[in-house]
Amino acid sequence: MGVDDHRTQLFESLWALPQGISYNSYLVVDKKIAVVDTVKEPWADEWLENIREIVDPAKIDYIVLNHMEPDHTGALPHLAKIAKNATLVYTPRASPVQKAFFDVPLKEKTVTDLEEMSLGKKTLRFLHAQFLHWPETMITYLVEDQVLFSCDAFGAYGTLNGSVFDDEIDMRTVEKESKRYLSSIITSYLIFIQRAVEKIKKLGIGIKIVAPSHGPVYRKAPMWIINKYYEWSSPKFEKHVAIVYGTMYGYTHRLAAALREELMTKGIDVKMHDISQSEMSNILTDTVRASVIVLGTPTYDAYPFPRMWAFVNEMEGKRFAKRPLALFGTFGWGGGGVEKIQKQLTNMGFEILEPVIRVCARPSQQERDQLKKLADAIASRFS
Repeated sequence: MGVDDHRTQLFESLWALPQGISYNSYLVVDKKIAVVDTVKEPWADEWLENIREIVDPAKIDYIVLNHMEPDHTGALPHLAKIAKNATLVYTPRASPVQKAFFDVPLKEKTVTDLEEMSLGKKTLRFLHAQFLHWPETMITYLVEDQVLFSCDAFGAYGTLNGSVFDDEIDMRTVEKESKRYLSSIITSYLIFIQRAVEKIKKLGIGIKIVAPSHGPVYRKAPMWIINKYYEWSSPKFEKHVAIVYGTMYGYTHRLAAALREELMTKGIDVKMHDISQSEMSNILTDTVRASVIVLGTPTYDAYPFPRMWAFVNEMEGKRFAKRPLALFGTFGWGGGGVEKIQKQLTNMGFEILEPVIRVCARPSQQERDQLKKLADAIASRFS
């Protein structure tokens, strides 16, 4: 019953949506009727019209809310005005969040972990999935049809444009947009993805369909996306180096390019981003699981280049797993940028590889030799 959003340019006002995003909502029609998740508020009318093609919204008995974030619940007040006899179904921790956001005048039913609810011939089972990616989150399982309504778990960026299922869509794009979605939205909670997948597998339930709240519905290969999310949330790093740098006049860029060339001659895969040119979700995708991260910054008013400093703060906020880091930077009349980032990263618990390189404008021969030593230090982590 969901809708496509072609208008929003930045998801959460942060992450680029060149192909838009879908807000997926599902209807289970039996003796009792349940809707699983709503949509973002501006699309409420379109969503209600989708429901009307199947049932009268006034006859909905249960509104199952897997997650209270407004892109999944924004249309709730619109439905509440129509389905006045419906009951809200969510976890106990969701109840106060719903009241804070909307406080709709409907009955509520808070469900315990693995509790079941009969709709007639169909049964819904509720799996608590805390911190995927809010504390009140759950996953709803349609027992008889083996459908997993997973909300943000296993989601992806991109609109559906009428092609709802995985066997109707280019899966290369889906893989890219799923990984980008996870990296930008759920990186802070990777351990909870691992726990949720392990919980689902331990339950031994059959899964014929995975139906997330963003992106395609998986019916051809439902375990593909589950296994991909498990892989991408694994503590095992990918075999590549990510170089992220800022540059104002090209001097830091030249150092970054020279380091990349040194690493590539050693057979090391390198992914490089200019912080002012690359979109942040793409940078996160390439850095969150890199074996080594390299940061390069000019000094700007005795501090790190602002966008580089913001990225270090992003690493801290996203709880990046600890691994070796390398640092380099440039300055004109005075330093300070590299030193301040080094102090912050050290306090965060990262290992800083030596040498840390600070160059006044153009590198001297000694500093070019240091760059080679830094490449050797990075390469040693791949041997």
